[in-house]
Amino acid sequence: MNTSKSELEKREILRMSNEESNKLTRECLQTALIYLMNEKPFEKITITELVKRSGVSRTAFYRNYTSKEDILKEFSDWFLKELITFSEDEQYKQDPYLWYLRFFSSIKEHADILQLLIKANMPAGMDHTAGSFIEKIKPAHTPSEYYKNLAFEGAFSKILLGWFQRGMQESPEEMAKLCKEIIHE
Repeated sequence: MNTSKSELEKREILRMSNEESNKLTRECLQTALIYLMNEKPFEKITITELVKRSGVSRTAFYRNYTSKEDILKEFSDWFLKELITFSEDEQYKQDPYLWYLRFFSSIKEHADILQLLIKANMPAGMDHTAGSFIEKIKPAHTPSEYYKNLAFEGAFSKILLGWFQRGMQESPEEMAKLCKEIIHE
């Protein structure tokens, strides 16, 4: 069967519009979840409330997610991807201060998303069923490296959550300096 160039172009446009439609649906659902979580605990939010608040159909919800937890996982995965992306940059590998500065600046910029994850008891990038987030950035090759990664992750997670819970009073620059001193010295 020969498909004309025009038909291929139409299919590509349709595929792109479906992708755009799904992206818009996900954004509406994410925004609705943010608003609902400001009104009540995550556990009490129903899919019915979520789709009603977002203005999308139940079918559209299930075309994009299998559960409301998937929305939180998407937020968490985004944070982890952000961490991995700048952790692969050579300038951040060479200078821990720069890595911490970029990380704390990103957290401050996206504090609303981290707040959601904390409210739902799912800190960003720390979905323990998925294993260590440090292992995804810097895989261990020996038992010693593995346990060092766990120690780093524990200390770093506590520092991050403490900073966040105290209202991010210290600047990202101060936090980067503190972490470099505490963890790397």
